[in-house]
Amino acid sequence: MIKLVGIHKIYEDGNTGFLALKDINLDFKDDHFVCILGKSGSGKTTLLNIIGGLDKPSSGHMVIDGELTTKFTTTQWDYFRNYKIGFIFQNFSLIEHLTVLDNVKLAIKLQGIKEQEAKERTLAMLEKVHLKKHAYKLPKQLSGGERQRVAIARALINNPEVILADEPTGNLDKKNAEEILKILKEISKEKLVIMVTHNKRIAYNYADRIIELKDGAVISDTKPYLNEKVRITKPNIKYTKYRFIDKVKHALQNIKMKKWRSFLISLGLAIGVSSFILIDGISNGVKINVQRYLRNQISGGDLTLVVYQAVNPTDIIDIIKDEEEVIGVRLNPIYTEVQRINEVNIESQPIWLSYKSIDNSDLNTRLFGKPYADGRFPSKDDEIMVSYDFANSLFNLSSIEEIWKRLKDAKISVVTGYYYNISDKYLNENCSLFNYFNENIPPQDYDESILGPYEDHIIKQKELFGALLLISETQIYLCENYDTLPKFYSNRAKYKEFTVVGINEVSLIDESFITETAFFETYNSFVLDSYGSFEIYLTEKGQNNTYPIKTSLSEKLQGYDFFIYDNPSSGLTINFLEIFLGMSQFIISMILIVSVVTAGLMLLMLLMISVIERSREIGILRALGATRSDVMSVFITESGVLGFLAGILGIILSFIISIVANIIIRYKYKDVLMRIFYRTDINIVIIKPLSCVIAVIICIFLTMMFGLFPAIKASKKTPINALKRL
Repeated sequence: MIKLVGIHKIYEDGNTGFLALKDINLDFKDDHFVCILGKSGSGKTTLLNIIGGLDKPSSGHMVIDGELTTKFTTTQWDYFRNYKIGFIFQNFSLIEHLTVLDNVKLAIKLQGIKEQEAKERTLAMLEKVHLKKHAYKLPKQLSGGERQRVAIARALINNPEVILADEPTGNLDKKNAEEILKILKEISKEKLVIMVTHNKRIAYNYADRIIELKDGAVISDTKPYLNEKVRITKPNIKYTKYRFIDKVKHALQNIKMKKWRSFLISLGLAIGVSSFILIDGISNGVKINVQRYLRNQISGGDLTLVVYQAVNPTDIIDIIKDEEEVIGVRLNPIYTEVQRINEVNIESQPIWLSYKSIDNSDLNTRLFGKPYADGRFPSKDDEIMVSYDFANSLFNLSSIEEIWKRLKDAKISVVTGYYYNISDKYLNENCSLFNYFNENIPPQDYDESILGPYEDHIIKQKELFGALLLISETQIYLCENYDTLPKFYSNRAKYKEFTVVGINEVSLIDESFITETAFFETYNSFVLDSYGSFEIYLTEKGQNNTYPIKTSLSEKLQGYDFFIYDNPSSGLTINFLEIFLGMSQFIISMILIVSVVTAGLMLLMLLMISVIERSREIGILRALGATRSDVMSVFITESGVLGFLAGILGIILSFIISIVANIIIRYKYKDVLMRIFYRTDINIVIIKPLSCVIAVIICIFLTMMFGLFPAIKASKKTPINALKRL
């Protein structure tokens, strides 16, 4: 089964060396109890380590099951130690932060066995060594004898062919020592047990074969066994399979054992993570609120068309609406006055009247604002939603709530035009004088075929002049064409009474809104001798390229005196804001990287210390068959888990800070928020879920990068050096 040929081992120290083993030639058969006997320094442990693949000979060969180990790769040795060898160490070599169950289960987990099967097999093995009731205890809670029985259970769990025991009773009292020796003797009936001891009594009482070493050489062998014919076969490369989920569990168990150290490391990283998240949250909050303030409060069109002559506005609107990328047109607002509220005369207050020209849920707030509270836009021709500025000018109150209480359903009289005056001279020249009876009975000599229906004159005179053209109670002027009369405006205003059905809570919109029908009635009642202005709203495609639209409209409006131009949009302002915020965020982030790097360096230092502290654990893992990549991935996984925990802690800190900050801002700056947004439930810090995910990923990546060097250092330790903590 095992054949050693010409084994030498030299430990070098600079220019000098120590010969630990000299020309060892031994053969071992399958099932007997072999004791390697010798004093300290005789080379017995070195020989055991070479047989177990923990150390390599300086020269010579070892053949195991026909495979020449001289050419074994590191991976083949790992497989050999996991499947072929079971180690029992003098100092038990249990991993202190793992339970008894997990210590024993670790060996079988390296074979990729799933959790349930591994647990069942481990509990069955603990039952055999009478430790099942201690399965969930930590090693420090057990006696020395119980610890060694755990080590025996771990050595047997994979059903290896060889059990190697290095002074297994060295740290035990006589009773526990005898119990362990009896267990080993029982095992030797089915497996090869090679035990190192310096105690001759133990060797002669329990061993089937005693090999004695002195100064690194075999001086006696009670039952030499020689197998001259050994058939060397090509090594069959096999691998252990330590699953990722088991590495994560191993990392969590170590973190749990050193919870305060792990918490402080995670907290240091979490502060950096939360800073990044909060900076992004502040940037996002400012951007969202500015967008809300600008986009939802700016009502200007994308293009403005000014026609420098008196026109029929509906004709121009129809021409503009024919353009494919136009989604709406609005005639310029009407400037007028309010002189009465609820039939009470007040000092004239200016008011701009407009109307909703587009019914688009995405644009309504941006173009027309939003009614406060239970207010609404007008649906009838005698209703109005007034602007905040107009409403505030009436009462000069800072609270929109108080203003709304006073104005809700109030009746306001809006000047919708002015009546004409005409001189007596022009009346005498252009009109005829008739006897007047009343509004319903025409004069006796009235010729309807020439002058038209009498009631039309009554209506027209009231509409134009605000009264009948009477020169006395019994005489009235009647004209054939009132529109051509040389008339002029008076200071007598026309009024229309509107019911207030809402206040616009968007302060940047100056216009008060009435229905489209009511607007054009009012518009047509004013004489527009100068020009008309039209706000044109475009699709997103049209906004990105207005040149074709302006060119097309210019062709269609030939013959008109007009000018068309682009309006500066809120989008431009927001783009500048985004650039500014992005630059600020980048600069602050660069500063905060220092804290993250500092925390990362602290993690690096602690992981380096951890490699030293856990050197024996690394040695145990390697002795059980863990590969170098397994050891490296255990440490990297542990770093990643710390990064994940730091990321989660950072997110929790970020949300706590953002909630507290938003509450404080709402309370401390309540009046400011009310003046700007007309509401106080504004969040200045708005954390994006995507930012949290990205922050966690970055944190995991950084911690794994910082943990890479210690992990590589840990993986490069040879099993024997790691066990010796070298």
